[in-house]
Amino acid sequence: MNEMIRVLLVEPHKHPRLVEVGHTLENLQALVGGDIAASYPWEDRVGMVYDDDGKFKEGNEANRALEDYDVLVGSFFICGLGMEDFASISDELALKFAKKFWMPETFLMLPDGLMVIREDDGSQPGEEFLHEVDR
Repeated sequence: MNEMIRVLLVEPHKHPRLVEVGHTLENLQALVGGDIAASYPWEDRVGMVYDDDGKFKEGNEANRALEDYDVLVGSFFICGLGMEDFASISDELALKFAKKFWMPETFLMLPDGLMVIREDDGSQPGEEFLHEVDR
């Protein structure tokens, strides 16, 4: 039987959304569009999973700024961490990171660096967000 996990998917130019995905390497790779890599930039028990070669693939769009030191390219997801593997993200952490990455971002290259433009439509995720899971 194929176990499902719930993750927070963040795609370029879209609000994050919760999705349930089969917990297999192939399904996780399909979600990000390539070979997966993970990093753990926060103290919370979550992993950020992305396409390992995403920055080098033609046609992949810049997605979100990661703090003030990197730009995430292509789709990525945030999941919980089990004892030895990825796990479903908790409601609390799903809402926390949905708020963090809620506004899509556009990036402009300027002579003195990169400018990030947040696409604020005035909305914010609330408790109802947790019940809107794509399967």
